[in-house]
Amino acid sequence: MLDDKMLKVTDAVTAAIKDTQEYREFTQQKKAVRSDPEVRALIEHARSLQERLMNIPEAERNNDYAESLQDEYEELTENTAVYEYLRAESLYVTLIQEVLGTVIENIDIDI
Repeated sequence: MLDDKMLKVTDAVTAAIKDTQEYREFTQQKKAVRSDPEVRALIEHARSLQERLMNIPEAERNNDYAESLQDEYEELTENTAVYEYLRAESLYVTLIQEVLGTVIENIDIDI
């Protein structure tokens, strides 16, 4: 369990994150997507394509299958709502990764 000092620090970090453009844009996009089941389905499909693309071995990334997945992904992201949501999500996730990476770096966890 976190002591009072740690809770205050995590509250401060949370507040700082919530004050970023990345957080505000992501929450705005999330609200817009929640009200549109069709866009939500397209986003889930785009995520599925991303996952399949990431799981293709490097040596096979230029084959027809990979190219067809990439083409399908690009077609999905022509939808402005899909593109804007995925972009906002990516920027937000990058921010969180950078914050966590900095904490880990600064406390010298040797993994």
